[in-house]
Amino acid sequence: MLWGEIMSKSSLVKQTFMLMVASLIARFLGLIYQTILSRTVGPQGLGLYQMTFTVFLIALTLSTAGLSQGVSKLTSEFLAVGDYNNARKNLRISLILVLFSSSIICIFLIFFAPQLANYIFNDHRLILPFRLLTIAIISVSISGVFQGYFQGNKFMLPTAISQVSEQVLRILFIPLIIIPLLNRGIGAATSGIIVSMGLAEITGLIILMIFFLKRKREKYSYKKTMPSRILLKKLIFLAIPIGFGSLISTINYSLSTILIPRAMMLGGATKEYAVESLGYYSGMALPLVFFPTVFTFPIALSLIPGVSEALTTSNLNLLRNRVTLATKFTIVLGFFVALIFKLYSGQLPYLIFGYQKVQYIIAVLAYSTVFCYPQQIFTSILQGLGKPGLALRNLIILTVANLILLLFSVSRYGIIGAAYTFVVVNLLAFIIDFATIRSVVFIPFNIIDWFIKPFLAIYTSYKISILFLNVSSFDPLISIMNIIITTFIFTITLILSTTFHYNELKTILKGIKR
Repeated sequence: MLWGEIMSKSSLVKQTFMLMVASLIARFLGLIYQTILSRTVGPQGLGLYQMTFTVFLIALTLSTAGLSQGVSKLTSEFLAVGDYNNARKNLRISLILVLFSSSIICIFLIFFAPQLANYIFNDHRLILPFRLLTIAIISVSISGVFQGYFQGNKFMLPTAISQVSEQVLRILFIPLIIIPLLNRGIGAATSGIIVSMGLAEITGLIILMIFFLKRKREKYSYKKTMPSRILLKKLIFLAIPIGFGSLISTINYSLSTILIPRAMMLGGATKEYAVESLGYYSGMALPLVFFPTVFTFPIALSLIPGVSEALTTSNLNLLRNRVTLATKFTIVLGFFVALIFKLYSGQLPYLIFGYQKVQYIIAVLAYSTVFCYPQQIFTSILQGLGKPGLALRNLIILTVANLILLLFSVSRYGIIGAAYTFVVVNLLAFIIDFATIRSVVFIPFNIIDWFIKPFLAIYTSYKISILFLNVSSFDPLISIMNIIITTFIFTITLILSTTFHYNELKTILKGIKR
């Protein structure tokens, strides 16, 4: 089917929904991958992988610097006036830019991998994985530009197919590449993880390029192209603010990953135990905490235009209703996840990852979910209000607070200190972000519907589950049945508490479908 035929039959809503479904499938496949990987390489291997992934994120942020979003916006603007030539030129310049920047970073990694591994991460086993990252860095950087181009074309199918394909290949590469390398040590297995990641990303890039080559045969315009210098300026102007925000988030994650094992060693832990603890925390516990964000993502996505529309039309009541409902939904989701984490903190990681030791970390992280999930919503609200700078300011404040708290808590209390820091920082983020939103537009703080009613619902569900269910059982079938029954009990108590009204539930379901 030709590009034009595809586009004539696909609306933006349909394409966005397709990408959302693909993202959900990719997230589920990602959890399956993480599950198999944790059972294959263990917490020690996951710890080494998390350290390597940290360098990958920094390299990717520096090489792309928000270019994907910049390409998307410019492409959309050019195509809106039928200027296909400048849309393609915009793509060409972006590809040259990321190819140059990613190549420089890869050369740096090849030559300075020993210094990074030995002096920054204090582990010589990371030298080869760092060098192997070059396979993925260039391909992911180029893929990001193509994805931005397709997004600007309002054609999400290539991105959707590539995302799912990459996750499937990662799972398939575990027995083909990673397991055979285990006999050579955990360092070799970590290298296998990076190679499999790189091959999966290359496959994703090939898929995107195939779709692009089909597109290239169609539609041309007779408009004169802009000078490359002007196009480059436009791209950089759009990309730098986005890239700076991404860089702050990446620095926060990366420094946390570096700081946790070092702080533990300062407190007297061995290097092996520190790396293993990082694997438990970053490779097992945090993915469980962040997995439910698959339900908040579509709501956050729809909030940006929704808030902008309400603000533009000066319909403040509509704006408040949308913000209040989205906030309440994410808080209630946080309460539900906290309930499951508290009741089944041992069974969940044992069922998924095959390790029970993570239960102490998950039991602490349960207190963070109520404040963690609304952050995605609050960021979207600030963007919809036209205040991305305020969101960036808050992010910088929270990054500094997180790193300071991590240094003191982890060196004293070990990996549990990192979990408590996560709770405190998310509570602080909730307070700061909500206060920032209220400084722009008044949003009522409904403590009864947001906190008291959901708390009563989880307290009742907790007591009923403790009384009538065998919550201490580690039998897989019993544990799964218990979680399903607890979910049903919570749903009933939530309905009885009138936390949500019928119209609100209809709106939430509509937002998720969109």
